Amino acid sequence: MNPTKRSFLIVIAVLLVTAAAALTTYSCYYAPSSSKVDVNASEVAPDELLGMKKMVVSSSADALQRVKQSHTGSIEKVKDVAIVHYMKEDRMLTLWTTQYSNETIAGSETEKMAIGMREWGGSWASDLKELTIAGKQVYQTSSDNVSHYFWADREWVLYIIPHNFTQDEIAAIINVIPQEQTRK
Repeated sequence: MNPTKRSFLIVIAVLLVTAAAALTTYSCYYAPSSSKVDVNASEVAPDELLGMKKMVVSSSADALQRVKQSHTGSIEKVKDVAIVHYMKEDRMLTLWTTQYSNETIAGSETEKMAIGMREWGGSWASDLKELTIAGKQVYQTSSDNVSHYFWADREWVLYIIPHNFTQDEIAAIINVIPQEQTRK
């Protein structure tokens, strides 16, 4: 492997660890629900996205455990959660999907995440913007000069970290997640 690719992969690995810790720190307090999961949280991610194949990193109890390991508060109200990657050459997208019982809870948890970032301060707060992308209300923030986006769509909270994508491609990604067939 050439040194440029190796360096890129090391940077991506560090960013993923940082992002996972940040996401779980700011995603406010949820725990698994005893109610039946209608859709596996990884299923809202398209099998292919901009020519990249879906790779499920973690789902359900394992993904929730990963969240709990780096989270500082209690965890409640989650029906299911998954962590998904898409990669191709110098591009990488990390996607967290979290399913809640209903749209109200998903919206509330998204707002709690934004409030948590504002209270945490630093670049999370100073860079936090609320935007309309692909017709959806999306929060954008950054960590280590990498943009992060999160939003609620029906009972889902989605969080992405895109590396080396154009704004048009990011809008296309936000537009298709969750997949249409998972929408009620």
